[in-house]
Amino acid sequence: MFIAVEGIDGSGKSTTIREIKRYLESKGEAVYLTAEPTTLATGKIVRNFLSETNSDTPLIHEMLALSFAADRINHLREEIWPALRKKQTVITDRYFFSSIAYQSLNVSYEWVKGINRFATLPDVLVFIDVSIDKAVERLTKFRASTEIYEKRELLQQIDRNYREVIKEFEGNLKVIYLNGNLDIDKIYGDVEEKFSPLFADKK
Repeated sequence: MFIAVEGIDGSGKSTTIREIKRYLESKGEAVYLTAEPTTLATGKIVRNFLSETNSDTPLIHEMLALSFAADRINHLREEIWPALRKKQTVITDRYFFSSIAYQSLNVSYEWVKGINRFATLPDVLVFIDVSIDKAVERLTKFRASTEIYEKRELLQQIDRNYREVIKEFEGNLKVIYLNGNLDIDKIYGDVEEKFSPLFADKK
């Protein structure tokens, strides 16, 4: 099983992924955790471009989007496909849905989608559905330099983009919405409730 976990900044993604892994392992699944950008050579290129996104370099956002797409193909070849062949359940922290949601802030939505058309669809897309207020609260708590109002506007647009891309792809994969507003001790219960039908189908 191939699972992509997505959510805006401040959604609690890292904690949620840890609880998803714990639940899947309780079901006997061998879990392989990975993330984008990767630690591969292509991922290092992405990180270099990310450090320049506030510059006035011509076409920097297009270069970043293309770098993410290349890193994603390398990610599939070097990590995701080999793990799936070993019958492991792969959980990736971000996938091409993130590229569309974030990079279409600066370049064409359809163009970003097009350059990612070779990416394998996951079996399950997990979207952590968090309120903008809760996301901003977390970001301001853990990132002292965050500009609240600028961040709020940005998060709102990214959230809208996510919902657009999910609506477009939901007929081709299983979408699970997790409650990103929950306290840490309630996350596992939400994961268990939302994921249990996947294992009911296997019986």
